[in-house]
Amino acid sequence: MTPEKRRANQRENQNYFSGKISELSRYMGFGLAAAAFSLLSRSTEFSKGLVATVDNLLLLSAIAGCVVVLLDYFQMLCGYLAASQAAENEADEFQPTATGKIFSQFQGFSFYAKQVIAVLGSLLFLAAISSALFD
Repeated sequence: MTPEKRRANQRENQNYFSGKISELSRYMGFGLAAAAFSLLSRSTEFSKGLVATVDNLLLLSAIAGCVVVLLDYFQMLCGYLAASQAAENEADEFQPTATGKIFSQFQGFSFYAKQVIAVLGSLLFLAAISSALFD
């Protein structure tokens, strides 16, 4: 296998896994928000037994979930805007513009930030559940 083909395969893997990471963090965001708000609504026997101190952890995990979904949206929006800028840049042979590069940087930031926040939100949720179980 040539180095160029090997690199192309690695880029294909990279694209596949980055798509899966984005999808998974999006689901984690939705799940965090739904699970936390479900427990905060006190609609189940388990959630009725939660102590008030757990509410703050649940609320923070729900906020983290909402922020993850928002960052996912911004990642997609900035990717679209960066690609649109480049596609309309005939003068520079469809290279990214300065504005498009800013959109690309924010797209990259959003990709990594949503992963960090999804993990932090999950840890907060686990802390809330474990403190409720072991109190």
